[in-house]
Amino acid sequence: MSDTLTKKIGAPDFAPEKFVKELTQQCVGGIELQQQRQKIQQLADETNVLLKKNVYHNYMQFIETAKEISHLESEMYQLSHMLTEQRSLLSSLASMSLLGDKISSAPQEAESETDAKSPQEDGEEERRRRLAAILEKVEGCMGLLETPGRTVLHEGDVLELDPVENTALQRVHAYLLSDGLMLATWIPNRRGPVRYKFQAIYELGSLAVVNVRDMGNVKMAWKLLAFPDTRVFQCSSNQSKEEWLEKFDQAKKARLAQEQQKRESANTGSALSPVKPVRSESVDSSTNPFEDSEDSIPELELPDWLLEVPEDLDVCIAQRHFEDAYNLLERARDFLDKNSGRGSDAVIIDIRRKVETRVKALTDVLTKELTVSPDKSLQGGLRAARRAVRLLNKLSCSTQACDLFLKLCSSILKAQLKHVKREGATVLYVRQLGGIFFTNLADMAREFLRAFPNSPSCASAFVVWASSELTLFTSHLIKQVFMPQSAITSLAESVTCIRGQCDQLCELGLDLRYQLDGQLRQPLVRLLRETREKLVDAVKMRAVEDRWRPTNLQNKAGLQRFLQEMSEIGIENLESQVTGECWVNLTSSTVAFTKLYLPLLDDCLRLSTPELQHTVDEILGDVFQAQLKHVEASVASDKLRAERQFIHKNAVFLFDTLLKLVEQRYAEKIGHPCARLISLRDEYSWLKGEGHSRMSSSSSKAAKKYTSPEFV
Repeated sequence: MSDTLTKKIGAPDFAPEKFVKELTQQCVGGIELQQQRQKIQQLADETNVLLKKNVYHNYMQFIETAKEISHLESEMYQLSHMLTEQRSLLSSLASMSLLGDKISSAPQEAESETDAKSPQEDGEEERRRRLAAILEKVEGCMGLLETPGRTVLHEGDVLELDPVENTALQRVHAYLLSDGLMLATWIPNRRGPVRYKFQAIYELGSLAVVNVRDMGNVKMAWKLLAFPDTRVFQCSSNQSKEEWLEKFDQAKKARLAQEQQKRESANTGSALSPVKPVRSESVDSSTNPFEDSEDSIPELELPDWLLEVPEDLDVCIAQRHFEDAYNLLERARDFLDKNSGRGSDAVIIDIRRKVETRVKALTDVLTKELTVSPDKSLQGGLRAARRAVRLLNKLSCSTQACDLFLKLCSSILKAQLKHVKREGATVLYVRQLGGIFFTNLADMAREFLRAFPNSPSCASAFVVWASSELTLFTSHLIKQVFMPQSAITSLAESVTCIRGQCDQLCELGLDLRYQLDGQLRQPLVRLLRETREKLVDAVKMRAVEDRWRPTNLQNKAGLQRFLQEMSEIGIENLESQVTGECWVNLTSSTVAFTKLYLPLLDDCLRLSTPELQHTVDEILGDVFQAQLKHVEASVASDKLRAERQFIHKNAVFLFDTLLKLVEQRYAEKIGHPCARLISLRDEYSWLKGEGHSRMSSSSSKAAKKYTSPEFV
């Protein structure tokens, strides 16, 4: 069945729609369709496996082909070298007679010329032969012959050791050349004459070889210092080690002598100017416009410290003496800039190139100092980064230093906030979280201003970074604090605390308060509206149970506690409402609403901002209006005619005491009266019973509209 299905799907004229149609006609019920689907899925999985195997097989063939091409390339180069040697041999045979003499019209002259050139030609031929032998053995060093004058001074097998653990890493075949050290690794499964694979080549001027004393398992070893690498190699015997060190010393001396010879030859060449014609004594040399002005420029002799600048810089960087390295760089740059038109241009250009290479190396090391990695400790904080930032600024890498500095700040902030655990009350958690965030942000701002003074572009980058960090902080705060069923009092205190902590950044010229309020606006609006719905529902539930009776406080102690509670929330002089020893001429609904509404007012005023002003007015007005509607429905109810006088007294308390206090607090906090509360006073002031005509004209409408407390 599987083969048949494979043939059908793999047919050139396969039509998916026709196949599905036939399949649905043949199958009965969903079970058989599921079985067919599983078979098709199994076929697809098998096809994927086969494709992966084919891809892997082709990839392995590609790798083998690449190796063969590399071997063929090496063999072709060897063949080319052999053809060159054969051509040279044939040309020399063509110029020789049977007796071994050169064929020439002037035998003695040709013979003397041949004798004069033969040592030089033999040396050049020997040099090329040794380099060609290296090309035959080492894979991947085709450009070895391109450098003119390069010779092989020494070669041998060494064992590379780990510089820290002193364990064996790999076998290496080293070639000491006249201008550098080339390292090649052994090829385990080699083909043909190729034995090694090219690994690296170090310039002779940029490396240093140090003798390693025999200690423990490390014996007969020497250390290679080539920034930023430090490698240790072990020889097979003490004689081999001494020979390597001696050859390195000879190569260094030969290189220095060669550079000195080049400088002297350049000086000699500039001194040996063409002979000028004898001028008449009557011609003033100062007025001759055709006199060569270069004669007046003295030849520059480069100091020894400048020639050793690359090696000294490598040592300073390796030993982490970054300030010394920077001072040496500046000294070398100043000298080269002042003397750019004097002396040997080739030597100065070479030194300048090496100095700029060390500048890049120093920049890379300082950048690595600021780079954040998972295994890097942040205990040093931003103080540990001052050194690297200061030097990067001096090296004209302020932008890069600013970017790395801000990334380090982000990591420190993240690590500090992770230590805050959600334990205890919400307000304590928010106060601790905001304290850590804004205190660290203020410290980072001070450190940033110290590290990047008078840098507008970096200051802009810091503002953008601080804004993004505040966005992350507020999003985390909203997820942790603004949850359903959260109390508005605790959230209002939390938001007030966060705003106060954010204002401390204004002293540093960084005002993020507007952004903080903008990001908290939407969750605060949602919170206020949810609170409105809860309080309105609470008012409606009490309205259903309200019987319009004075409140009985049981005894004098209960009355004193009640008066004290009302005094704490701002309601004074309630003695006028007290009758008897423990009675208050206020219904329990009015008392409960007063205790509910004044804390709501305080929370709304603490949360209020110009953007939230409309929402706050809406919440305060809707909740107060719900209570007034309850009073209005009670006044219009025929069942409560006997209690209408008592209802008016409660209305007088709501307007003259509670609403007056609310309007006063609102105006003191916001700076202007609340229009919504004023409109409520104008609309419902008749409930106090002062305007009977208005009440009588509207009582019929109210009685028709509010026949029961079900107006809600």
